[in-house]
Amino acid sequence: MRRECGRMSKERFTKITTPKIVQGREGLPAWVWLIGLIGLGLWTWQTYEFGLRHASSPLRAASSADTADDLQQRLADLENERNQLRFEVARFERSGQIDRHSVENVSGQIQALREERDSLQKEVVRLRALLAEGDSNFSISDYALSNTSGNQDYGYKFTISRKVEGAKRVEGLAMISIRGESNGELVELPMDKVSADGESRHKLGFKQFQVVEGKIRLPQGFQPLELIIDIRISEPSPKGMIVSFDWI
Repeated sequence: MRRECGRMSKERFTKITTPKIVQGREGLPAWVWLIGLIGLGLWTWQTYEFGLRHASSPLRAASSADTADDLQQRLADLENERNQLRFEVARFERSGQIDRHSVENVSGQIQALREERDSLQKEVVRLRALLAEGDSNFSISDYALSNTSGNQDYGYKFTISRKVEGAKRVEGLAMISIRGESNGELVELPMDKVSADGESRHKLGFKQFQVVEGKIRLPQGFQPLELIIDIRISEPSPKGMIVSFDWI
């Protein structure tokens, strides 16, 4: 079953072809494509390097191991493709010319990378949630984080649910924290420092699931890297779970 999942993951990947350069025609400024391609490549690299670092947790399920290996291999492929695109952009910059056909090819490659990035990001989130669960009877799903003002204000939302039906009512707490950089140092801000309404925790009380949502206001100069969800169940028996998601 794991081999089939591995093959399906590989079949979804899009083959990237090298754009053809034609001398002698005027085209778009090369620096535009240089910034766009390098920016997209670095974004793709950072997204999956972070996801795979969490996928190496000792709690990983056996069924997730092969998928993590596939993502690791794809990460290496994306790095090679990124380096090749950088090389081609450098050639465009030196020549200063790029024809319409090459523009269309580069645009197609950017779109293909964007679609593949979105697909792999969903898979990384799914794997991260599975690894965080371990032997727990609870899971985190439907995680979402969005900017609400264009500045330092964000909204988050996720669902905590249990796998066992008809069990006793669950009670506990859910807390979030933000890890990031401030003044060149790595820091972790607790919920009461980033919550827009000053709350320090969310109360949990459910039988099957509960939707948790809140608002964040980041301090000026703080560069967020990831959001951490800390679940602490007190009833019917003490349990804990921590899962992190990279920032948008």
